[in-house]
Amino acid sequence: MRVISIDSSKGGVSKTTTTANLGGLLAEAGYCTLLIDLDTQPTLSSYYPLAHDAPAGSTS
Repeated sequence: MRVISIDSSKGGVSKTTTTANLGGLLAEAGYCTLLIDLDTQPTLSSYYPLAHDAPAGSTS
């Protein structure tokens, strides 16, 4: 298993866009992927809609 972390303390530097594109590319290449958005304003699900919402998000 490989873990790739994309982070920055600055906002607006395309962390979510980079994550969504990299995850999509790896999934299309046949890799099993798990994308986790821990931002206080999570927008990754706008790229890939969630089938099920977690009531408490990542804190549960």
